[in-house]
Amino acid sequence: MSLKIEGLSCPVCHAYLFEEDDVVFCPECGAPHHRECYSAVGHCALAGLHGTDKQYDREEQFKKATIRAQQGAPKTEPFVSSGNEGTRSCGMCHERYDITLNACPNCGAPNMEKFGEGFDGFDFLGGIPADYDIGEGVTADEAKKFVITNTHRYIPKFACLSKMSKASWNWMAFLFPGGWLLARKMYKAGVIISVILVAAAILVMPLSSLLYDLTPVETVQYADMMQYVYDILPKIDSGVLIAAVIGMIAEAVLRFVLAIFGDYFYKGYAVSSIKEIKEKSEDKDYDFRKKGGVNIVAMMVGILALNYLPMIIMSLVI
Repeated sequence: MSLKIEGLSCPVCHAYLFEEDDVVFCPECGAPHHRECYSAVGHCALAGLHGTDKQYDREEQFKKATIRAQQGAPKTEPFVSSGNEGTRSCGMCHERYDITLNACPNCGAPNMEKFGEGFDGFDFLGGIPADYDIGEGVTADEAKKFVITNTHRYIPKFACLSKMSKASWNWMAFLFPGGWLLARKMYKAGVIISVILVAAAILVMPLSSLLYDLTPVETVQYADMMQYVYDILPKIDSGVLIAAVIGMIAEAVLRFVLAIFGDYFYKGYAVSSIKEIKEKSEDKDYDFRKKGGVNIVAMMVGILALNYLPMIIMSLVI
């Protein structure tokens, strides 16, 4: 890519930009955006600052990021006007940014002041002290910077969960097991669980197909339909029934296990990732966001795969 973006972030989704991203630049101020983000907004996300002394200056921001990186400081610096006048401190990363913006350009946390007085004191840690040790020397504030999204739920969960108390309840993990794991960037576990769920769905499909084909069209009442299904079950091949039962049990077990222990698994992933970043990274905040946060695209791929892949596989086999 001819234009430099290292250390900069998209002002729409606030994610860090990388060389492999499809990036477009505002023709007026030069602010970099993901092409998809720019198309969704329809214009530069910082258009409200155009023509003012607070207008975004891409080259200036890049120079600052480069200098900070050379000095061993974080690669990014939030875009603010000048001084502290007209700025606020971010409740997520504690950096100061222009008070007119809807979110912190450094970490993407929403500007709660925009939502009204009642939201201005929003606690991203859910009541947990910033220096609270959630495990193995990892503080709640560090976990907050890694989790990024829905921190007010996850940080209190992390603080309560331990080797003696591993259970909680996570509706996202129950409803979208593989998708939730992929969204939280636990890719290996997400792929394994998704493959098992797809296999379980394939085991159930022959029975579902038989019941659909054998159920008479004129059966419209639920009670009549269930009676008919009950009557024809003894006529169905035992192998089909056994496969369906195995598939349904496997899916139910996975959903409940992840719903109950998903937060504990995620805490373990977060703690081990944060420890590794603290030991090896030269820019912890940058790598927290790169390895942590949420990958919505991966989640959607996982959900779509679970919905359509079994049918595709079965059509190819049959």
